[in-house]
Amino acid sequence: MKSAETKVEDTEENRQICRKYCGGCPTYKYNSLEKFQPDTLFCARGKSSSPSMKEVNCYCPACPLFDKNNLVIGRFCHRG
Repeated sequence: MKSAETKVEDTEENRQICRKYCGGCPTYKYNSLEKFQPDTLFCARGKSSSPSMKEVNCYCPACPLFDKNNLVIGRFCHRG
């Protein structure tokens, strides 16, 4: 869940940062989230459209966008 005051910008620069972290995330890999939209930057674009998802682990808190945008919780691919 995002902080009420914070909005992560949906930019190519942020998507590139996200790919570094989401691409290596166990939940992302396990569920092949690259096959569903949105395929990256879930903290800005919303949760994955994957019909079923198993949470394996979460790399959101390690992402520079997490701190930069004062995000809280994580698992944006699953929770939006």
